[in-house]
Amino acid sequence: MGTESSVPIEPDTQTALLDASLQVNGVLIAGVPGAGGYDAIFCIIADDGDDVRSTFHQLLGIWEQREVPVCPLLAREANTGMRLEN
Repeated sequence: MGTESSVPIEPDTQTALLDASLQVNGVLIAGVPGAGGYDAIFCIIADDGDDVRSTFHQLLGIWEQREVPVCPLLAREANTGMRLEN
């Protein structure tokens, strides 16, 4: 489908970034959400320790040097349960 439409579902640059991300100790899974393209990847990290974050940010810095823009959107679970916010 990607070849026929000339829009790769998982471009080579994303595959390389995913492969490199999976080499970081603590990264459980990485992939391309949705229909693919160049817009997003996701990584689920088991341990949010300083070592994992530091290594992952170093990887992203190396990627930026390759002139491939990477902008992490970091999220984590909340252990507070349900709450009301204004």
